[in-house]
Parts: sequence; C-alpha cells; structure tokens
Amino acid sequence: MKKIIVLSIFIAMLFAQNLYFEAFKNVMQGKRIINKNPQKAEKLFIIAANDLKKIIKSSINNHQPSANAIELIGELYLNGWGVEKNERKAEKFLCVASKLGNFKAKILIKKNGFTCNKIYLKEIKQ
Repeated sequence: MKKIIVLSIFIAMLFAQNLYFEAFKNVMQGKRIINKNPQKAEKLFIIAANDLKKIIKSSINNHQPSANAIELIGELYLNGWGVEKNERKAEKFLCVASKLGNFKAKILIKKNGFTCNKIYLKEIKQ
C-alpha cells in the first residue's frame, strides 16, 4: 500500500512539474508578444493561470507547495495577466512563495513595497 502511495505522489509531482514548465513557457511567450499581439498574449496568460492554479492546489494537497508556481501566479495577479489585476492577492501569493524560499518573489515584494504578515497556505489554495 505504501508503495502505491509513494508511486502516485511521484507521478503527481512529475505531472505538476511538466504542467509548471508549460505554464512558465506560456507566460514567457506572453511577455514577449504582449506589445505586438495583446490578444494572443492574454490567451497564453489565461492558460498559464489555469495551469498554475491546478498545480498550486495539487501541490498544497500533497503537502509540497510549489514556490515557483505560487510566485508565478502572484506575478500574474500583480500585472493583471490572465487574471484580474489584484495587488492584495499578488501580495499573498508572493509572500507565501517568499516564505518557501523563492528569490524572485522576495525581489517583487521589496520592489512593490509589500509587507508579509502571517499567511497560511489555505488562503492561496483555490
């Protein structure tokens, strides 16, 4: 039974990692084309945001939150890419990612003057 649980966690981690790289690729491509083709960029950001939300929910459920996915969705909320612009949500996501050790989140927190109070993972789980 333990082997099945470990195997299913491993498979879930691989799936989440591949999904994260796909979301990351979409965000990077969206950033590159946002000025030339904003409609296509927005579609890429929406796809990325949906993928990131799945990853975050799954990673929190597996007690291994993905700092990279949490930071990236925070960046999407900060800029209003693929989601409504919401600095309060961005701050929560970035603070959690920072507490999990994500360096880019720490930079964005400082750059935007956010303060990180105690934030629980349940607050960002969607």
